[in-house]
Amino acid sequence: MTPTLPASDPQAFPAQAPHFSPARVAGDLVYVSGQMAFASGYTLVAGGVAEQTRQCLRNIEAALAPVGLSLDHVVKTTVWLARSDDFPAFNAAYADALAGRTPPSRSTVRADLMVPGALVEIEAVALRA
Repeated sequence: MTPTLPASDPQAFPAQAPHFSPARVAGDLVYVSGQMAFASGYTLVAGGVAEQTRQCLRNIEAALAPVGLSLDHVVKTTVWLARSDDFPAFNAAYADALAGRTPPSRSTVRADLMVPGALVEIEAVALRA
C-alpha cells in the first residue's frame, strides 16, 4: 500500500471530501495534489496571482517536508490559472520562488478553478532519488 503523507499542519490543510491526500509516495516519486493559496485557517491569501503563486509553492513544500523533500526535488508541475492575463505575474513569482534551482518541467493552462477567488492552482511531482 502506498502511504499518504500528512500536511505539515493538518489543521491548516484538512482533507476534503470525498478523498484528498496532500501527497502520495509511489516508489521514488511523490505526487503532490493540486495546491491552492490557502494559508492557516483554510483561507486564501490576500493579494493577486503573485502572492497566491508563492503560497501554492509554500504549500507544496509543506506537503513534501514529511518525507524530507523540498522544491529542489520537484521535477514536474502542472499549473492552472484562472485568467490568462495573469501569466506574466504568475511566471515572475514562480521564477523568483524557484531561483537557484533547476526549474521543473511545467505545463500551464487557463481553467476555471473550483474555489471562488482562487487565481492559481499548482500540482507537483517530486523525485526521492
